[in-house]
Amino acid sequence: MPKVNTPMVIMANDNDGAVPWYQGIELFTGMRRLGKQVWMLNYNGEEHNLVQRKNRKDIQIREQQFFDWLLKGDKPAKWLIEGVPAVDKGNSWGLETVQ
Repeated sequence: MPKVNTPMVIMANDNDGAVPWYQGIELFTGMRRLGKQVWMLNYNGEEHNLVQRKNRKDIQIREQQFFDWLLKGDKPAKWLIEGVPAVDKGNSWGLETVQ
């Protein structure tokens, strides 16, 4: 992890049978401790691949916002700057851009 310099978004779903979700948490935590740019997405009840339409749409929006911000210099979405606390999950999406 010390050699990773590329900002990354990790998806670690809590019902993933292929990759245990805690491995995503470990990678995320390790990267944060090293001061790296990393974000983690977790879709409750989803397995390795997203099945629910609302979650597939959500990740597409977040991927677009991430790359538009990182590569095109667009204004970042709130989730990139402030995150979305677990207690707000489902109520606040953080998809609006920060002014």
